[in-house]
Amino acid sequence: MISTSHQKITPGLVTILVFILAVFLIWGNFLVFQKLLDIRHKNAPMPTQSSYFQSLAHPPSQTVVRVGVVSKYAPNIIYRLYQPIIDYLNIHSSNHHQLALSESYQDAARSLRLGEVQASFLGAWMCHNLPSDSGLIPVAMPLNAQGVSQFQVVLVTAENSTVRGLEDLKSCKVAVPSDQAFSGNWLQNGGLESAGLKLADLDTIQHFQHHETVIWQVLRGNFAAGVVKESLALKYQTRGLRTVAISPAIPGPPLVICKTNQSAEVQELIQLMLDLDYNNPQDQALMESWTPEFAYGFIPVSSRSFKEDFLKPQIKVGASP
Repeated sequence: MISTSHQKITPGLVTILVFILAVFLIWGNFLVFQKLLDIRHKNAPMPTQSSYFQSLAHPPSQTVVRVGVVSKYAPNIIYRLYQPIIDYLNIHSSNHHQLALSESYQDAARSLRLGEVQASFLGAWMCHNLPSDSGLIPVAMPLNAQGVSQFQVVLVTAENSTVRGLEDLKSCKVAVPSDQAFSGNWLQNGGLESAGLKLADLDTIQHFQHHETVIWQVLRGNFAAGVVKESLALKYQTRGLRTVAISPAIPGPPLVICKTNQSAEVQELIQLMLDLDYNNPQDQALMESWTPEFAYGFIPVSSRSFKEDFLKPQIKVGASP
């Protein structure tokens, strides 16, 4: 007779085995997470803000043309608004165009002078206040739906606000964009005066870097009113935002270059922008998905015509940000 013996697996043995397995699993997970969280681990570095705005890889033989944009919106929104223009330039040029983000208008102007960017979209206020010896010149301006370069900023409030106009801002907290932009200076340079008020009549006027930040400050009730671009106010009007006052018309943000840079690449960029024609069905179809600020094409402009024909009627001469 052949006999066999079987070792009985007791509940205590099962518990020990489960415990050992759990220890191995926990230890393995610990090692994995330690590697992932180790800031010295460099296999997958986080993208920088500048790399966020780099276009797709380009052949080494292509000349890179960088177009500056000031961060008046959050980076992802800037990319969405401006990248279609860069895509258009790259399709029609043998050069490779890239967006380059600037933290401020002064930073954008410095980058132009140093040749770090070849062109930049600067605000009308910034261009108005450029010194005569700055070496920077506007070359093109965007058009609106009526075929002229006139845009406006607006005073907005929440729908349930008691503020109905500029005259109601007395003792109120008001949010505005950058002090380097017309939208951030309108109230202090004519807006309040037109309603018989002075800056001292307000409780607070505070600048924020992004227009969207101004809107959310108003919608959340932190500020009684705010100033933003009209196109952005229209976008948020279904979310409880109400427009109560409109600024005088000002020109759109000019495309600016350094006058010492008259390279073929820069001249081609300018010509491609001016070639856009809203009356051309093909161009119209291309631009219909662009931000309203650039969806109707561009017109040429010089430093003299910019200041004499576009700015003088709208912005107080001598005002500074």
